[in-house]
Amino acid sequence: MELQQELQRMGHGDHLCLVYETAEQQWDAIIPYLSEGLERNEACLYVIDDRDLEEVRQAFLARGVDVDGYVRSGQLTFATKREAYLRSGTFDPAAMIAFLDQTVQEALAAGRTGFRVTAEMTWALGQECGCERLIEYEARLSHFFPGSRASAICQYNRKRFGADIIRDVLRTHPVAILGNQVCPNLYYEKPGMVLGQESTEQRVEWMIQQLQRFRTAERKLERAVQARDEFLSVASHELNTPLTSLKLQVQSLTRTLARGDTTALTPEKVARTADRTDRQLRRLSRVVSDLLDVSRIHAHKLKLILEPVEMRELVADVVERTSAEFAWAGVRLDIAPSPKVVGLWDRSRLEQVLLNLLSNALKYGAGKPVRVEVKLDGERVRLSVVDQGIGLREEDRARIFERFERAISANEASGLGLGLYIAREIVQAHGGHISVESQPGAGSTFTVTLPLDA
Repeated sequence: MELQQELQRMGHGDHLCLVYETAEQQWDAIIPYLSEGLERNEACLYVIDDRDLEEVRQAFLARGVDVDGYVRSGQLTFATKREAYLRSGTFDPAAMIAFLDQTVQEALAAGRTGFRVTAEMTWALGQECGCERLIEYEARLSHFFPGSRASAICQYNRKRFGADIIRDVLRTHPVAILGNQVCPNLYYEKPGMVLGQESTEQRVEWMIQQLQRFRTAERKLERAVQARDEFLSVASHELNTPLTSLKLQVQSLTRTLARGDTTALTPEKVARTADRTDRQLRRLSRVVSDLLDVSRIHAHKLKLILEPVEMRELVADVVERTSAEFAWAGVRLDIAPSPKVVGLWDRSRLEQVLLNLLSNALKYGAGKPVRVEVKLDGERVRLSVVDQGIGLREEDRARIFERFERAISANEASGLGLGLYIAREIVQAHGGHISVESQPGAGSTFTVTLPLDA
């Protein structure tokens, strides 16, 4: 699943190598790669050599790909080495790249969105003239693909190729697929280096840059691990706090019942206990919901169910649902007069956005009134939540929309630092934008801008 998700991110301009040892590793990479291209309406070419056509066909069918249908439509083509690389009887890298460029242009002219190719590179083990220029060809491809509407995966069976070829293959591909991992290739060399067109000074500069990139990647990983550990600590606290409160309430009720002291269970005390329990359960539910949403967003599974929604009605409903929480905190919550605005949106997800913005305003609003505004701006609607709280520094305005970020430390306010991140992702999924205007001590205005037709 991870490999498939990584391959879905591949697109125009990518030049990858697949170094595999088993058929399973081969198909796990190639079939999702071509399937994604077929779904994107790209023309796809598979050059067969190590496998026969029926073996490849059966592998696609076994994974639910209508390979025969795509072949009939002309979107998917299979070719042999002589139909692709050795059309003139010899292999000429420049002629092959010209052939690829022509094929891309023909695909675009036919209404395709692009072109992707994969080839079993065992053809280069043959005795035909020109095969010794394989690595030159791979280096030149790294000039061809960037900026083009094409991409490629070059397949190398490690059991068939010697170590010297695999070494040079890794030198000539910016990205390598190894097992079930897509790896940015630190050993990749620019075409000029592979072709001997760069000086020793340029090679030294490249080596220094690679070392710096590697160290930068290490630092990013270290920061990611630190952020994960901090998040787990905060998440544990956020989950444990309501659970501890619920546990104490249940223990108190259990002791009261054990004593048989029913006089202590007055309607007023039961109501207060039920109210406290409800608040803690809602807090616990929000934490769990946020964690699930982050998981969905990360897996690209945040789905929208679009329907006609009247924004003024949505705002009134959300404000009514949160009014008790604001009243309990002694904070006034108002709705500014607004026009009737109907748009094609996911109602439950927009309710979630507004709830997150109101929760943020309640948390950082310093106990001062909060106002919700709806304005129509041509074909777009602007939904704003205005508070008069502690405000934000300029350097914090963009950062607070990232995962696990907050403008103040976890010791100063509760929460996972996910509400604004989730709100941003939902708004962007609607084709909209979320922003904040704020100054320290002068409050904040969070504004969601949405097209009427998402």
